[in-house]
Amino acid sequence: MGAGPGFLASYARQRRPDLRWIASDLLVAPWNDVAADAQQLPFGDGSFDALLGVDVLHHLTHINSFFTESARILKPGGRISLAEPWVTPLSYPVYRWLHQEGCTLSIDPWHPFAESAKDPWEGDAAVPWRLVRDTGEARWRELGLGPPRVAPMNAFAYLFTLGFRNASLLPRRLTPALLWLDRRSRALASLLGLRVLLSWIR
Repeated sequence: MGAGPGFLASYARQRRPDLRWIASDLLVAPWNDVAADAQQLPFGDGSFDALLGVDVLHHLTHINSFFTESARILKPGGRISLAEPWVTPLSYPVYRWLHQEGCTLSIDPWHPFAESAKDPWEGDAAVPWRLVRDTGEARWRELGLGPPRVAPMNAFAYLFTLGFRNASLLPRRLTPALLWLDRRSRALASLLGLRVLLSWIR
């Protein structure tokens, strides 16, 4: 879901050519396989072993529909894995004042946007954090999922690339050093992380 510019699909197909991969996004793009709304998926019940997404959840208006649909198209034991923004003492000022999207700590994660005014690219970085923080196991079970596994990730290398932009503050020769720093400071990710990997099992 949210295949966007298609980088993850290309990488995944090279790494695991034995798997069938379907790349989808909301808008038609020649490098993706399907144009689909993640809140109303055009796939049959139990069609997939896994659903992956990068920066999808914090853009959605109908979070409940997304999880209901995701659980529906997954086989029993299937997994949802989403890489999303995450709120920490380091990331909050970055997302709040240096990022084009919002970061509203008081946001209702199940109803984050007014539907009538929602632009497809509008997002709020606090949605995943609040969703995990405010949602109990019983609610996840009602949606057909186990509670999420939460793995905060440092992303100094990502921060210096400026994300999906043409400009970058990261010279290519410094990339290995910042990736090394990300790995070495993993124990501090709950304080320094900018990203999170969230996983649910159906």
